[in-house]
Amino acid sequence: MAVLTITADYDGHVAYGSGTGTYTKDATISYAYVGVVTKSGTIYRAFIRFPLDALPANAQITQVRLYVYCYTAGSSTHLTDVHAYGTAGQEDPSADDAPTTYSRCASGNLYVDDSDALRTTGDKWFLLGGSVIQDLINAKNAVNRFSLAFHEEGDNDAYALIDQLKLSGGYPAKLEITYTVPTPTVKKPLMDGFVFVE
Repeated sequence: MAVLTITADYDGHVAYGSGTGTYTKDATISYAYVGVVTKSGTIYRAFIRFPLDALPANAQITQVRLYVYCYTAGSSTHLTDVHAYGTAGQEDPSADDAPTTYSRCASGNLYVDDSDALRTTGDKWFLLGGSVIQDLINAKNAVNRFSLAFHEEGDNDAYALIDQLKLSGGYPAKLEITYTVPTPTVKKPLMDGFVFVE
């Protein structure tokens, strides 16, 4: 059993101004907002991308966890959903405009439903469920990266802040993958020169 921990290589948040009907995207921030800034009515969703170069192509994945650091807690009713970004995590948030990013942060396969973890600050580990293992394998084979997204359930509760790559001395998001690699097939010679496979 091996455990691989991958640090995000791209992250940020996207906002929708309910009063103005406009979208803005920012991948240069130190903290990503997840939830609503109640004073302005702006809704924020966050995106994270992980490179998969270090994951063996033949890995048999048994568990996937996501780490983030919550710098500022959300409201007492804040509920976090973690989705695949896009459909199954193969889309690249760096290539999408703000409206597309906003939509793709809440449209993909659901891995964590209604977590209350971001109601408090500190280290947060999310055990990802649903179709995440197959989605991750497919993403490795297709695009060699995997993208995730956060949004607050209903987009109606006060925001939490999570550390981003750009924060000096911060704690960026990490993807922890537990896996095994199949034992190589051993070929043994026979007396007559033929081989058989065990």
